[in-house]
Amino acid sequence: MSKYQVVIGRAEPIDIVGVALAVPAKVDTGAFRSSIHVSKAKVVKHGGKEVLQFDILGHKCAPVPRTITVDTFDQLKVRSSNGSLSKRYVVTLKVKVGPKVFNTSFTLADRSDNVFPILIGRDALSGRFIVDSAKANVTRHKLAKEYGISVDSAEDEE
Repeated sequence: MSKYQVVIGRAEPIDIVGVALAVPAKVDTGAFRSSIHVSKAKVVKHGGKEVLQFDILGHKCAPVPRTITVDTFDQLKVRSSNGSLSKRYVVTLKVKVGPKVFNTSFTLADRSDNVFPILIGRDALSGRFIVDSAKANVTRHKLAKEYGISVDSAEDEE
């Protein structure tokens, strides 16, 4: 990892290394943790060991689900922006944002009601990026056109 910080915008395409390319992600400096859209998360026995199996993506803006199995995971209580507490699995994934490739943790959540399937929080941003809120390499309007999503027309003016 380079010692220099990279300027990114409020929304960026990110790669989940070895899994998916150019997934739209919202950059949220108000959120501590990053979050990714998942479905069907379950702990299963594999070779006598408990592993977590889940489908990431499968979201309106990243419609092809990918099944991932990890043997290292945790659970924690997360308070959402509306104040509700929920228990979520936490996993580490390798991602590429701009020119930087790094491992970072994600909580697994149902983000089907959100425009962006991934939210990038401060934990992933700190020391790596400077966020310029006037920039966006992905906008809600581009996603609306490409995937037929209805969005508030006052948001993300280009």
